[in-house]
Amino acid sequence: MKNEIILYQAEEAAERIEVKLEEDTVWLTLNQIAQLFNRDKSVISRHLSNIFKEGELDPRSTVAKNATVQIEAGRSVKRDIEYYNLDAILSVGYRVNSKQGTQFRIWATNVLRDYLLKGYAVNQRINNLESKITEMSREVHEISLQIKTAELPTHGLFFEGQIFDAYVFVVNIIKRAQSEIILLDNYVDESVLVLLAKRSSQVKATIFTKNISRQLELDLAKHNNQYQPIEIKNFTQSHDLFLVIDGAKLYHLGASMKDLGKKWFAFSRMDSLVAELLNKLHTV
Repeated sequence: MKNEIILYQAEEAAERIEVKLEEDTVWLTLNQIAQLFNRDKSVISRHLSNIFKEGELDPRSTVAKNATVQIEAGRSVKRDIEYYNLDAILSVGYRVNSKQGTQFRIWATNVLRDYLLKGYAVNQRINNLESKITEMSREVHEISLQIKTAELPTHGLFFEGQIFDAYVFVVNIIKRAQSEIILLDNYVDESVLVLLAKRSSQVKATIFTKNISRQLELDLAKHNNQYQPIEIKNFTQSHDLFLVIDGAKLYHLGASMKDLGKKWFAFSRMDSLVAELLNKLHTV
């Protein structure tokens, strides 16, 4: 809870008091406490002095100084004003045996409960988000480490929500191509073209897909006007997704490139079958 001001008005009082909310409690100045309990400031000051002298409260945890601008003799003066928290305010209330003290305690308790509940809900959302970010960072780090220190994984699983992880994995496959990429994917849209645009400029790219829509043709034309052209061919004999790199590496993926990470899917590398796949592909 950061520094906020909320107005309090007792049932029988004409004036309202500006109550400061900070650090999960409420704070009032000496003058405000005197106004709250309808007592002279010297009386309140004496009670506070006795409260601290008798060890009932520790001033280090119940008193805070805050720079405040106030009007004195017609001019603005900046002074350090002491504020007292709810524990100190209620202790004074018990000593003056004030009805206003009981009213204020009930009011302050309700206000703090509401603010704490709101704060708890916000903190829970923040904690959940931080937890997800931490987990995602860990997973990306593991994949990055594998990329930097060795070959890409030859098989594995991606789970629902791991969209970025799956994206990074496929992009790194594409970036490693030296001469040619062949993609067999029945559900191609502009996001797949964006992925293939990550390849080096000398790398040829060909897509085999069963559904070449008018929109895909338009997207492809825009892509080819700006980047190294991609060729698309109609192909209806494949159910799964296959990605061939440089005629030597064959990746089998259980999800379309446009849906990576949206649902669970597995991937595996099947280099021993790449020649057979290419032969079948070229004879169709």
